Formats: sequence, structure tokens, C-alpha cells
Amino acid sequence: MALNKSSLLIRDYENIRQILRDVYIFGCYSREDFIEMKGISGRKYDKEQQRINAYLPKKFIGKRRVNKKVLLYCSYSVSDGANNHLADTYRNKSFTTLDITAYFFIQQLLNENDEMTVTELLEVLPIINDSIMFTKDNLRIKLDELVKRGFICTRKDGRKILYSLSEDIWRSFTDSELVNIHIFLNFIKNVSPMEMPYQFLYKKLSLYLCRERGIEVDDEDVLHFKHNHLFNSLDNDILLAILKAMKCEKLLRVESYGEAKSQMVIPIEVIHDSVYGRQYLYCLDVNVKLPKVMRLDRMRLAVVADKSLSADKKIAESLKGYSNKCWCTSGVEQNLSEIVIEFCFDEVKEQYILRRIQLEGHGGAIRKLDEGVYEYRLKLCDPDEMIPWIRSFGERARVISSGDKQTERKLVEDWRRALERYDSL
Repeated sequence: MALNKSSLLIRDYENIRQILRDVYIFGCYSREDFIEMKGISGRKYDKEQQRINAYLPKKFIGKRRVNKKVLLYCSYSVSDGANNHLADTYRNKSFTTLDITAYFFIQQLLNENDEMTVTELLEVLPIINDSIMFTKDNLRIKLDELVKRGFICTRKDGRKILYSLSEDIWRSFTDSELVNIHIFLNFIKNVSPMEMPYQFLYKKLSLYLCRERGIEVDDEDVLHFKHNHLFNSLDNDILLAILKAMKCEKLLRVESYGEAKSQMVIPIEVIHDSVYGRQYLYCLDVNVKLPKVMRLDRMRLAVVADKSLSADKKIAESLKGYSNKCWCTSGVEQNLSEIVIEFCFDEVKEQYILRRIQLEGHGGAIRKLDEGVYEYRLKLCDPDEMIPWIRSFGERARVISSGDKQTERKLVEDWRRALERYDSL
């Protein structure tokens, strides 16, 4: 028996967030692992898999057998351009069949009629669709939602409220201007930590160009990204709650995976690691009055509390500027150490090395010592956090000193252990 697509609507995104993240990032969990380790029942897991597959492209989630287990993984290619298929699951969350019906049919009627009242809409709706019944109350709620989102507008005529379609905001733009905006949205939806609003607008503009201007824009191959962490879209609702709390100067209630109690914190700074894709919240725990760093992908829920910052506001203010003192998130209470790195490279053939240092070096001081030899200095909490970045330069980078942290010794020791394990080198 075929599945009713409406039964696969994503009403609670939390049910599939963890499954999607683990399948996409790790790709080493089986159905049994999710049941045993994640505490998800077999029936619930199967249902969420059906929902996920309903919104993702065919073969996006693949399967491979290891011993007796079937492991799920995501098959993703860089040649797929700037598509974020995970965002499609997020775009389709939290709506019902009634929402869809209201969205399309109300706008269809208002497109055919300049203005209509609730009563007039209620009379005509059953004629174009008799499968879903509206009442005056739920129709008014849907109309208010459409007004709030800017799809329709209202005008009072005595005691009557007349509804009409909103003005076409794209009307004054030329075709070439809209195509350029479309390409820009394709870029920003991949580089902004808060990407879902741009994802929504990108899809909306694609449909508008096709339907209203007769233009089909194929810009998926225009942009390619070195560090494009598509899974961040799964946490956009968490990030939005954090940003709202910061803007309104309110406390934030956070529930994390594996913790029974929620925490009340003051959000101070959101840190986005552009290389590895992780996102962090630097905050003040109001219970113990100490700063802490929390990963967004470990948060199950984030809710803006009613309480204002009050007496803790001064403490939070004194903690600002944390990210200026660290490479990423390490060293909440550590003193600063200065790291000195010497970079040696061919300035003619490897000019990109200098550009990398300038772009990725977190504002460190760069001084030319000789032809092809540069000195880089930076003060931060924990120089050890830089080790992966330093390694990425291979033999071109050598740590001269790092204060008490002795990062240079750690790098030498790491290489020594690597040589012992791979003695064929």
C-alpha cells in the first residue's frame, strides 16, 4: 500500500535531527545502533527514515553491509554544486495539510479577486477543494499568518476587513538584476551560519523567475566551496533562538543531549569554525556564575526565557571579546601565550601560501625576514589549537616558540610517533 505523503510531514524536527546528523557526518551507524545507543525505538526509527527519504534525493542516503550490520551513510559529491539537500528537510518541517491548502488556495482566490472578506473566502473555498473543511476561526488564523509573513495584506472598510494580495516586491527589478540576486543568494546560503532564510528566498526567487519572467536559472555549477558544511542547517533553529536572546538581552534555557536538567545561560558570543564546521556558544552559566563553551550540535533545545539579564549583565559584559583571545574555543581561563611560526616557501610558485596566512591567520603579525621566509606571531590562550592548521602547511611551517605551552615539542613528538607507526617512511 502506497504511503500517504501527508503522513510524512515533518511536524517535530527534533525527531530526525540526530538521525540526519549521524548519518551525514559519521555514516557508521546501523538501525540497531540507533536503537541501542540513541534510545530510539525501532518503529520510530523506521517512521523517521520514511520521512527523511521523502524529502531527500534518491540514493542520497546509501547503505553498505559490514559483517551483519547495514550502515547508513550520505553519498555526496562536490560536483553537486551548492545544493544543500539537508536544507530541504528543514524547509518542509512544521506545516500541516491545512497550512498548504490555505497557502495556495487563498492566494489563488485573491489573485482572481481584488479583495475578499473572510465570509466570501469561506463560501468559495469548498468549491475549489472540498477535501478539507475550513471554519471561520481557523481560516482567520491562517489569514493572519499569511498577513504576518507578508503574502497578503488587509484594509478596513467600515466594520469589514478586506484581504488582498501583497504587492510584487520584485516588479521593479529587471531580469538581469534578479538573476544576479539569484546568484548572490546561491553564494550567501552556503557561507552564512544562519543559512535557512537565504535558502527560503533562493527557492522562492527560482520559482518567481520561472513562473513570472519565464527564466530558468541554472547557477548550481557557478560556485564551489572548499569548506561547505551543509549540516549546519540542521541547527539553524537553535542558532536563531540564541541570536534572539542576545538581541533582546534575555536569558536562554538550553537542553543538551544526555543531560537531564536544562541550563540557564547568558549568551555572549557565537563562534563559527569555518574549517571544521562546528558552531559554539560562549556563555555565562547563571547558576555558578562561570563562563563556559557549548557546542550547538549538542543542544537538543534552546528557548528564550522571560527573564532579563538583571544583575548578571555586568559579568557577561566583562566576558565579551573571548574569541579574540583564542584560535577557536579553547582556554576560557588561561593566560595568553605568544606563538612564533616561521614559514618558508617559493614566493614565485607558492604565492598562495602567503595569502592563506593572511586570510586564515586570525590577524597575527606577519613580517618578512628574507626572500621566501616570513615570521608569524600571535598571542592567544592555547597555541595547541593551531596544530591542525600548522600541519596543513607541511614542511613550509616551523614553530619557533610558544611560551609555556611548548607547542613545538608536541608537533615533534607527534611526528616521531607517526614515524614509529609507519616505519616504512
